[in-house]
Amino acid sequence: MKRKLTGLAVLTGMAAATLLAPTSPAQASVGLYRVAATSVLDATNAKTMAISCNGVDQVVGAGGRINDGQGDVLMTRVYADATLHTVTVLGVEANATNVPWSVDAFAVCAPAGAVAGLQLVTTTSANNALDKVGVTAVCPPGKKTFGGGYRIDNANAAVAIDELAFTSALGSVSSTAYVFGAPGNFTLQTQAFCATPLPAMALTEVTSASNANSPKSVTTPACPAGSQTAGVGAVLTGLTGDGSVATLLPKPALDTAEATGREIVAFAGAWNVRAQQVCVG
Repeated sequence: MKRKLTGLAVLTGMAAATLLAPTSPAQASVGLYRVAATSVLDATNAKTMAISCNGVDQVVGAGGRINDGQGDVLMTRVYADATLHTVTVLGVEANATNVPWSVDAFAVCAPAGAVAGLQLVTTTSANNALDKVGVTAVCPPGKKTFGGGYRIDNANAAVAIDELAFTSALGSVSSTAYVFGAPGNFTLQTQAFCATPLPAMALTEVTSASNANSPKSVTTPACPAGSQTAGVGAVLTGLTGDGSVATLLPKPALDTAEATGREIVAFAGAWNVRAQQVCVG
């Protein structure tokens, strides 16, 4: 069992949002674009932020970011709604802090009809109090995952995400969560945004240096010419549950992606973060 962290667990209402206009996509056959929203910056715990695609366009990738918070804030949800239209991100304090912080929500959207057979696949863990929980969402035969998300419920701010990971064949998405204290029974849900494969689909990734520094951020290589960022993943290795994924960022131009890992409690050993990016075109 990990050491106990104290913090509030009651969710507040929707924070004030600053909406950002969609980024004009690079010349590509799909025409994906990114929309983003940022919560209010203050010391209120907790914060929820949501952002929706334009019109009837749909989500093919999700991302989120905790701004500031000094490592005391967990990003416990980055997920899409059942219609794949809206991405919601939740931040909660694992350690009570008076430092102002905010939450970003990102959605990578596909114009209506641009991606065939788009569907949401979700897998939810049993309701349990295990120290480590991992869940995989698998796309149906003939489809691949463009992006993914996760959602922790009823964890009392004592469970953190250690990875949101895509397989190299893009057939599934997995998430892993570690317990820090005594959350009682909780559930972890993994989402895969699945669709008929496009002519060009590839997973690019890069791993940071392995050392005791915190936080660590790393940016993927650029997508191949003619393709764009859809999904973003991150994998922490070596922290053994003493840190969390704090950033899953599709960059505005949808050519690269950034992932950040942060220690939540002091950890003297070496660790690294691996950023993943699903490129489609």
